[in-house]
Amino acid sequence: MLSTHPYPAGALTEMRCAATEYAAHGWPICRGVPAPPARTGTLEDQSVHAVTDLMCRGGPVSEDEAFEAWTHRPWPILLRPGAIGVIDLGPAGSGAEAALRSAGCLGPIVVGPGSRCYLIVDHATDVGVRAGDPPRSVREGCVLLPPSQVPRQISRWRITPEETGWSVPDYTSARAALNGQTRRD
Repeated sequence: MLSTHPYPAGALTEMRCAATEYAAHGWPICRGVPAPPARTGTLEDQSVHAVTDLMCRGGPVSEDEAFEAWTHRPWPILLRPGAIGVIDLGPAGSGAEAALRSAGCLGPIVVGPGSRCYLIVDHATDVGVRAGDPPRSVREGCVLLPPSQVPRQISRWRITPEETGWSVPDYTSARAALNGQTRRD
């Protein structure tokens, strides 16, 4: 019997597994939805495939909520800055990976749209996200996590979380390593 489900089973399974794994490790993820167009300020039933900006739908989800949400639809997965955040490493990492590795601050690195690389870090104190803050969009600091694929916004891992044992460096140490300073323990 042929499936009439609008999404291929492989895409659903891959997205659900990734989302539940991120949530299980305490990453503040949320479902990506099209951001409202600037001219109208409303979501006019846009297709995810026709947008250039995504925003979080709801707050960060738990492991169980992620499993449920991504069971029925392969939502784009967004990392919402907060206790876990990112440092923009620039295009293709621009040599930052070696500096981070030598300082012992290497963590997961995601390659996002435009070949920009982002280091996932802990305690990103400069982002200033509080519980009552409005939803944020990709343009406002959210990062599209793999295996999400949206036209003109495809992300992939340069260094996977598994390669670092799901360990993320703290923001201050990573920033110091990137500024050419040595890490002090």
